[in-house]
Amino acid sequence: MTDKRKVFFTALLTTLLIISNITVSKMTVIANLPLPCSIFTYPFTFLCVAVIAHLYGASEAMKSVGYAICCQILVFIVCIVVANVPNQVDTIMQANALQQLLAPDVTNGIYHPNVFVMLGTIVSFTISQLINIGLYSASKKHTFKAVSSSLSILFAYIIDAVIFSVIMSIGVATNNLSLTIVNKFIVGVVTTAISVILFCIFTIGDKKEKVKTAKKKSID
Repeated sequence: MTDKRKVFFTALLTTLLIISNITVSKMTVIANLPLPCSIFTYPFTFLCVAVIAHLYGASEAMKSVGYAICCQILVFIVCIVVANVPNQVDTIMQANALQQLLAPDVTNGIYHPNVFVMLGTIVSFTISQLINIGLYSASKKHTFKAVSSSLSILFAYIIDAVIFSVIMSIGVATNNLSLTIVNKFIVGVVTTAISVILFCIFTIGDKKEKVKTAKKKSID
């Protein structure tokens, strides 16, 4: 039988990733720091992956990351299709607004999401989550779970921020690459602290769950 918690955290991971890529182009200011609105959702993808890695192991966490990436690619395709459906006369304003949100760029008359957002997302998300899983799995045996989760989440988030920011800077000229990375680092520290608290809450009773699973396997 499929574990409901695994399904829940995989679905949450996928949802957070998709929402983050829709809101990444919308900028906001927090404590005088210019940041994308995805900052409210994307950092917690690392929490989901860490929880899955803790409860079910590295291989299951990698599967969840793979599912999330596949769903995100599917959403990119759906965005392109939806954005290029001819507008109805009476809904042209709503259609244009949706087009700007889902697929703001155009090439040869075809609307699509920003190519560098798509590339940056897939590359940075894949690499950073593999680091998150590997670092947590390697460190959890040698220290407390709060320490190992904070190290893996923060380090993976920083790697993600650097890779994504560099890829985006290639597509969009900017003189503030270092400032963007520093801002994301500051946010990463804050969200890591929140994530570690949530991580400890979500993994309460995990030892009892593992004992039950082991007993069930021995009986079978």
